[in-house]
Amino acid sequence: MSHSTTPAHAAGQQKVFSINWSLLFRRLRLRGGQVLNSARHRANHTEYIPPVWMSQLRLTWFRLGLIALAVFVFTQKQIDFTFTVGANGVGSQVQESAGQTTSTASQTTALSMLPTGTATPAPAPVWSVDQFDAPVVREYIDRFERVARTEEEKYGIPAAAKLAMAILESDAGQATAAIRDNNHFAASIAREYYDNAWTSWRAHSQSVTKRFPELAHESVNYQQWIAALAKTNYSSDPHYTQKLLQIIEAYDLKHL
Repeated sequence: MSHSTTPAHAAGQQKVFSINWSLLFRRLRLRGGQVLNSARHRANHTEYIPPVWMSQLRLTWFRLGLIALAVFVFTQKQIDFTFTVGANGVGSQVQESAGQTTSTASQTTALSMLPTGTATPAPAPVWSVDQFDAPVVREYIDRFERVARTEEEKYGIPAAAKLAMAILESDAGQATAAIRDNNHFAASIAREYYDNAWTSWRAHSQSVTKRFPELAHESVNYQQWIAALAKTNYSSDPHYTQKLLQIIEAYDLKHL
């Protein structure tokens, strides 16, 4: 005979709860794979638009780069800005160098970036027959007019051309070589000193005749002779013969 404290009907109703962990892990892995594939599919078919803050960040770095470049240029170079409005307009010029800024009027329009200390060469002055002192030239003509005619008779050099050459090369007797050395043709005859002015005139005629014998056939008038002289290497000045013609016209030497 056995003794038991558990009722008989309770023993028949007892239930046991158990978890199949292997099955659970398989289902979780399957479900996780489906979610991952779905997310990957959406990512491949969706256009990515970056947020606004990222665009602003890229723009900020670009601006910083430009500012750094500008600072480098202004610290390494001298910047000259010149601007003019109209022929009679008011112009302004801004120069920045070593932290100094100045403003001034300008008649040209230019933009330059030059190293500090670079100077722009001044343009060569334009020659004009008006640069001569007219009374001095008239006195020189009166002094050497007869000498010019003598040289024309002896060497075939037209008196008007010869006298114009002397005026041009000696500055009507005011050049240093003419005053100090009596050399009125220092641009074409090499001797440094002459006993008197007439000696230099004669030496010049002899030199021209010897160097350019072809000019003897062009002594009909001064225009033809000067045109022939332009074809020689008498002067390195490309405007030499034009200057002679201007002197002859200005001082009426064609009557010689």
